Amino acid sequence: MPGHAQAEPKPFFWISLKGRPQRTAPPGHDRFRGLSGWMELEIEVVSDYLYVGSGQLELHSIQGGEQACYAFARRNQGLIIPGTSLKGAIRSIVEAISNSCVRIAGRSERIRSDAHKGCEYKERDRETLCPACRLFGTTGYRGRVHFTDAVPVGEVKTEIIKIADLWPPRQIRGRKFYQNKRFQRLDLKPAKNHRFLEAVPKGARLQTTLFFENLEEEELGLLLRALGLDQHPEDPQRVIFAFPVKVGGAKPRCLGGVRFTPKRIRLLEGGPALFSALLAGESSSAAKPLLVRFLAHRELLDPEAWERFRQEARPKNEFCPMEVY
Repeated sequence: MPGHAQAEPKPFFWISLKGRPQRTAPPGHDRFRGLSGWMELEIEVVSDYLYVGSGQLELHSIQGGEQACYAFARRNQGLIIPGTSLKGAIRSIVEAISNSCVRIAGRSERIRSDAHKGCEYKERDRETLCPACRLFGTTGYRGRVHFTDAVPVGEVKTEIIKIADLWPPRQIRGRKFYQNKRFQRLDLKPAKNHRFLEAVPKGARLQTTLFFENLEEEELGLLLRALGLDQHPEDPQRVIFAFPVKVGGAKPRCLGGVRFTPKRIRLLEGGPALFSALLAGESSSAAKPLLVRFLAHRELLDPEAWERFRQEARPKNEFCPMEVY
């Protein structure tokens, strides 16, 4: 804030735009080819809180009075993380670590790199999509990756917390992401330039399913890394959690860090046996061998962006700023 002798360090980092995205032709949707299937994922809240807004305000009793709070997203009265929120969070990481285009920018943001402007699908000239647009889609091309809404595993209770108001950054230096730091709890007294949120606390678990179709192994490897997974640097047969993924709102207050854990994978390889496999109802495949197999592919990774992202997104034993900035 103006007048502070030493402002608190801001909890975000930048991935710069460089070079040109590798644009190639996406596969069509007229037939199955490559790898299709689904992956059952468990989501664990590893930051102090997770907040996914519903867009609604609700009245809650706080210290003897009623206060308006920003409500958590729900479906049929049950807590959820919308699949679109998960898809957006993972896509943003895919865009950064694969040097893809910048598909969505704020009204005040200007993409200075013409090479990184959003892809446009052209039916006659199909070699126009970057890795992220080939996976998640763009105008005129349906994506091949979809998330279901995440629902709680067991009972998940919410808490009311208070944060200072949020403002966008004044400078744009590339792709912006938020670090994983510790939340500083505030008292629950109403105050100017502050707001109340309904949030899910650390340790809460939810589950979702990731559906994919017509993917190549290198695309699955890229997708798994965007979920925060990687190979152990000394033992490639071991799968490790490289960093928490940020989901939801209030990221500048260090909310929203989650860990994705693949529980089961059902893999359907295109070809004559595809429909017989669907009809047979076979059990899901063990996750670990497939994770190792897909993570061995690094063809779509931008090595410099990936290493920077891994380092900056790791949990830090530092407090998030409380001030309005």
